[in-house]
Amino acid sequence: MGSEGFAHVRFIGYAIPTAPAMIVPLGNPDRGSAMGGTYLGLGDVAADVGGRLSVMRAAVHAARDALPTGETDVLNVFVAPEFFWHGPQGPYLHASGASDPVAHILERLAAEFPAEEYPNWVFVFGTAVTAAADDPHEVFSRPTTRVRNGVVADLAHRYRQAAADDAAKVFDMIDDYLQWGHAHAVVQVRNRALILSATPLGSAGSAFAAHAATTDKVFDSAEDLVLWDVTGREDVVTEQMSAHPYVDLSAGDLKRDPFDAHAILRLGATDGSAPDIATDIAVEICLDHADARLRGAMSRTRWPRGDGGIDLQIVPSCGAALSPGAVAAVAGGYAFNVDGQLAVGDSILPTGSGSVFGVRSAYGNYIDPANPRYRAHTQLAGVVSAAVGDDGRSPSATDAELARFADDLVTVVPVVAPPTLDTFFSGGPGAVHIYGLRAPLPLGPARADASAPT
Repeated sequence: MGSEGFAHVRFIGYAIPTAPAMIVPLGNPDRGSAMGGTYLGLGDVAADVGGRLSVMRAAVHAARDALPTGETDVLNVFVAPEFFWHGPQGPYLHASGASDPVAHILERLAAEFPAEEYPNWVFVFGTAVTAAADDPHEVFSRPTTRVRNGVVADLAHRYRQAAADDAAKVFDMIDDYLQWGHAHAVVQVRNRALILSATPLGSAGSAFAAHAATTDKVFDSAEDLVLWDVTGREDVVTEQMSAHPYVDLSAGDLKRDPFDAHAILRLGATDGSAPDIATDIAVEICLDHADARLRGAMSRTRWPRGDGGIDLQIVPSCGAALSPGAVAAVAGGYAFNVDGQLAVGDSILPTGSGSVFGVRSAYGNYIDPANPRYRAHTQLAGVVSAAVGDDGRSPSATDAELARFADDLVTVVPVVAPPTLDTFFSGGPGAVHIYGLRAPLPLGPARADASAPT
């Protein structure tokens, strides 16, 4: 496959830490983890969006200025991490009948990065977290809210005092209570990836054409939101208060509308046809990838004539890496992860290639020199042969065979932060990682030439 006019693709990841300030980690990332902390930002949504936009502008301009000029057949895919857009209460809160903050963010992004200036770019500007609350004071003062927050804060305090088996048991208690809270949510939180493209976006599942779209996170993590605010604020949406809305994946994950919750978009052909000249892009957020949302729904995804498949699997995250059982792209396709919490690789090198948590890939790391606990990474896997079977745990299933990339595939470009950076982000300005700066990767069926995944 491959969009008409684009023979190659270049991946650009903005590795900036997006975890909360003053983070206090709980649990083991291999078993499940959670955290306390406090959210930075401004109470006025428009002002907060403007400040975060100034950081994003610095990153996009750094990437743009580093690229070769005069290219017409290269698709540049720019991705930022999960949780880039949020306020000091966690989600941007808005009345149920008021304008959606995501609509405002997309309008600002479209004005800042117009199609005529970025004609061969697709942007996934991280995710924005929002929640509808007509009376936030009432939500935070409810007895159930106060009880939940008090119970979790106390358990977290006890966890930090405990050791060995006691600590593991207390964390299990916290995790069980979070699961109960997700099942009986006080507020519904939407965590949406923000997608902008100069080339019209459509879908194999419906006829539409748009230049902006969103996709929703489905699965509830234990660390989408803080468990408690370490500064003592009581007007913060916590993990135990919230859940994501249900998304029906019974017919797969093709989008029917640019702003529905589904994940798979088509770049190029916007009438649901001509898959041979279109690129199908899927955006799978953090835990959705770890839980194999896309791969798990592939046999239910109703591609026209059954001849579709994901070319570019995009995974914005904050606390995740690519998972070997969740890579769902077709042969010749790619999975690209941009994370705002972890560094990856055996020796935490700035860039490299090899096996990362069982996934053969190229990667780049960013570690804040002022506070090394704040980290971020980017990671790219190329698919030689696609996964077989929806459930990687099945004896009849096989995971995707992945490419071997050169160690020098990734170029690191510094980002000069605006003076207001510390108002919004805790871990420094991050860095831009460009995969294939001078030699972009082939976009289309797997090939035998040296520039293709091998």
